[in-house]
Amino acid sequence: MPFLATKHVEIPTKDILTWLIDDSRCDPEQPIYIDAAHPSRSYNLRQARTAIRKLCAGFKAVGLQKGDVVCLVSFNDVRPPLIDFPIAVNGIVAFGGIFAGTNPAYTRYEISHAIKTAKVKAFIAEPDLLTNVLPAAKAAGIPASRIFVFDRPNQAVPAGLQSWTALMQHGEADWLRFDDLHTARTTEAARLFSSGTTGLPKAARLSHRNFVAQQHCVENPSPPPFAVRTLIAAPLFHAGMVPRTHFAPLRTGTPTYIVRRFDPGLFLRYVERYRITNLSVVPQMAIALLRAPEERRRALKCVRMAGSGGAPLSGQVQASLKKYLADGAPGWGMTETTCIATHLLWPEDDDGTGSVGRPVPDLDMKLVDESGLDISGYDVHGEIWVRGPILFMGYVDNPQANAAWDSDGYFPTGDIGYCSSKNKRWYIVDRKKEMIKVRGFQVAPPELEGILLSHPQIVDAGVIGVKFAKNGSEFPRAYVVKHEGSEGAALTEEDVKKHVAERLSSYKRLEGGVVFVDELPRNPAGKILKQPLRDRAAKELGAKL
Repeated sequence: MPFLATKHVEIPTKDILTWLIDDSRCDPEQPIYIDAAHPSRSYNLRQARTAIRKLCAGFKAVGLQKGDVVCLVSFNDVRPPLIDFPIAVNGIVAFGGIFAGTNPAYTRYEISHAIKTAKVKAFIAEPDLLTNVLPAAKAAGIPASRIFVFDRPNQAVPAGLQSWTALMQHGEADWLRFDDLHTARTTEAARLFSSGTTGLPKAARLSHRNFVAQQHCVENPSPPPFAVRTLIAAPLFHAGMVPRTHFAPLRTGTPTYIVRRFDPGLFLRYVERYRITNLSVVPQMAIALLRAPEERRRALKCVRMAGSGGAPLSGQVQASLKKYLADGAPGWGMTETTCIATHLLWPEDDDGTGSVGRPVPDLDMKLVDESGLDISGYDVHGEIWVRGPILFMGYVDNPQANAAWDSDGYFPTGDIGYCSSKNKRWYIVDRKKEMIKVRGFQVAPPELEGILLSHPQIVDAGVIGVKFAKNGSEFPRAYVVKHEGSEGAALTEEDVKKHVAERLSSYKRLEGGVVFVDELPRNPAGKILKQPLRDRAAKELGAKL
């Protein structure tokens, strides 16, 4: 029997911008998008509304039509894109367009894949990234007139292209408006790329309804009794930034300080300078903050809530964070669930057990075994399937992936987890495709990674399974990043193996070996990319596999 939603909310049927801006609860003169390095550079709600309406008129003036996809390609660390990125996202949605964002580190090949997958019709790109964007766009038949440049002040725009500010020279136009359920469900607002941890990224179609539902479900019916100030250092193109950074401030009025790039020392200085109350991090950011000098870590004491996403945050890291934070709020979600599925709302906080919280309102969840049977029950491990208004519309032109839904409307997340009978909170154990089978027993890499991270000389760790030809069984193999300096220099493979063996069952021992590396490959969401580690292991072990 599935875990059916116990909380329900009435979700508006309006378009996302009307719900965000016209129904906003904030002071229109209070800055909401703020450059952390130069706080005088900011947008308040009134300014943002005007800029969005100008972009709406501009996109229409250059011939873009409802349903066209506009892709943004930019790093965080270039101004003006730093805070103009959210304005551009909302301007795209305003004319009835569909926002897509790609990793600015993409090669020409990867951009070509993104164009084809999301059916991109136009670009706004940082000047330094045009080297890959222009040939990919040309090959796809996108004319230069549809490529706009996120140029810096007083910077020359390449011949044949236009500054994105040219789009703001056509007056103002009202955004696409509606207020009915069918239109809300069928009108796309974004095509966001899934993590692509098991292959090339797919383009997930998200509707206005998805985003309104997401925002509505995470709104706290009991707002905290303090002025909320948020600091964002995650890449602005990432799927999770759309609801959290590009949309939410328009509704809530929360001052949102945007950092050019994540640097632990600088990040902590901004936390202290602006008395930040809310943080949104991914696991490797949390680990980096914990590795900062003690005197810098004390800045975190002003933080009242810290949310973690992108990848599971181990119980060990959660417990360490609780020493410095007033509260913590882990969450879990994926691009396909509009970047949220479970969370905790203030004043409930992290209990240090590694949970990802409870389901958002109107979200049904069930657990399915390897044969496809519903095995839902407390403390039972299975693949999590979800159903609800935050669930996306499907993938663009991918019938095979779209066939994953079952007849009851549930979608498989690919994550193995369970719901605890003790606290009714959910826990993520691992990705379905990454479980290691050791002599018939299942071993979850995150469990081993959490144990490894509890070692004082280990900064980061990733675990994969390797299979040896001589016995046919998989065994855990750890890739470990040592602490810098003399602290980590003395750490040996045997030290690491002993640390795990003393804490876990014998079949979970690192019989596949331990390899020390400078860093682990991760995607922008913070997930460890296991395939590069498997490829490396294959080369390292050769004929033994």
